[in-house]
Amino acid sequence: MSTTPVKGIFTPNVVPFHGDYRINESELRRYVNWLIEKGATGLYPNGSTGEFIRLSFEERIRVVEIIADETNGRVPIPAGATEPNIPIVLEARKCYSDLGCRAVSVTGLYYFKVSQHSIERYFRKLAAKR
Repeated sequence: MSTTPVKGIFTPNVVPFHGDYRINESELRRYVNWLIEKGATGLYPNGSTGEFIRLSFEERIRVVEIIADETNGRVPIPAGATEPNIPIVLEARKCYSDLGCRAVSVTGLYYFKVSQHSIERYFRKLAAKR
């Protein structure tokens, strides 16, 4: 694991699709290279500003596979692992780690109003599973 500080411009990215809603892999690869050529120092797939919520778990993994393959280590990737429960967050974390991602980003629970105590408990449980 790298201990180099993460710094610079990390861009959340959109996912291009074909007309039948399949991921447009060639366009995603072109987009990744364009972002790097324009000065992005890292890519943030499945971030909370993208359409990750509209993708299946398998599609989210595939997006990161494509981006990790195309970057080939040129820039770090902190992949979004905002999933509906702790076991799936941990599964995503494992997949992203295996793909060489630098880190994962996890947000609090979404769509439901939860207390500060519940949010804290969620992150404590998640941290205990490292």
